[in-house]
Amino acid sequence: MPLWTVTELMHLTRDELCDLADRIVTIVPELEAGSLERLRALTSLDNIRRVMALRDLHP
Repeated sequence: MPLWTVTELMHLTRDELCDLADRIVTIVPELEAGSLERLRALTSLDNIRRVMALRDLHP
């Protein structure tokens, strides 16, 4: 799971952001608690929410 930065996410459309968030949410339960992969996934989700708020987008 790559870490998606705010800068990278700013280039995505609302639909792309929503799709990416859905894919990450699906994967998170399969990741081991405390693992780097899970931390990257959760941080990416947080970054997606930040970008959507910055751009005044709604899921």
